Amino acid sequence: MLSVLLLGVASSCLARGAQATTIPLIPRSVGDLALPNSLLSTVQDNSTCPPSLVHAAKTYGGTKHSNGTEVRLRISNGGAGVLGDTTQSIEYIASGEATHAITYNAAAENASINLGIASKRIYGFRDHFYVVGPPGNPANLSSADDALTIFNKLVTGGDAEAGTTRFLSRYDKSATNIKESLLFATIGHTPWALPVSKWYHQYPVFPLQALSAASLLGEYTLTDKGTYLTLQASNHNLTDALAVYKMGNDTDPGDLLLNPASVLLSAKICGRNEALAEEFMEWMARADGGQAVVAAFVQPGAMEVLYSSAPHCTVSPANCVGWSP
Repeated sequence: MLSVLLLGVASSCLARGAQATTIPLIPRSVGDLALPNSLLSTVQDNSTCPPSLVHAAKTYGGTKHSNGTEVRLRISNGGAGVLGDTTQSIEYIASGEATHAITYNAAAENASINLGIASKRIYGFRDHFYVVGPPGNPANLSSADDALTIFNKLVTGGDAEAGTTRFLSRYDKSATNIKESLLFATIGHTPWALPVSKWYHQYPVFPLQALSAASLLGEYTLTDKGTYLTLQASNHNLTDALAVYKMGNDTDPGDLLLNPASVLLSAKICGRNEALAEEFMEWMARADGGQAVVAAFVQPGAMEVLYSSAPHCTVSPANCVGWSP
């Protein structure tokens, strides 16, 4: 979820839930970052666009250039710490409720382009999944295991007659739930299908609640870096009770635990906002613009940068194999 007061104009982010790990597309103080001229000027256009029927969960703004009050960009994020999903974010740009969507599923994103729902897709940044679980490690996971081996071990340990392995799933159509489902399906298992596997714990709640429950119950789960760092900062006792067995990394662009985030531009934008929405996409892709924000962002209370900046897919297409169509 994200709402942004964009430097002389306002922009807001749409989400169903109130809790969120926000993505700082516009910093509180932009300093010397290079920004499009239209993002630095006060709104002079007096024409209006229809009001959105969806309440924005947050509104963000800079402190150096913000002197506008009108919301003109609305950004829906369905993967980073909200009770939402990529599907809903795409629905928002299809209806015109959002000008942009931050999404985490290449197949859905490419379909939105092919169907004319989105007019443009860029690589926004890299998030990372973590496989965490009880330090006792009943599934015998190893950091040397690849993601598919880890999920095979979870199934084997869970199916064992005297097994104590359990896996907690948010089961909510979030990017995390989609990723875990793809990993299970890739190894030929659908533990959510009836009869539901005894070791598969369906727990559709907010990410922080799910990770907390996995810690308290001694269960394995798939989470994202932002959720883990947020819980670590707010209640380190819960993360201390978990071991991180595998995390996505940037060295292998095809890593199954890497979580590429795309920014989609809606094909249905009110006329007076079209140019601004396009310039935001251009700014987001720039090394001295949005990518500089991504590369420097540290969550409050955390000790490390949350995301990785996006690779340049035109210059180095091999670095985008996990994201490209």
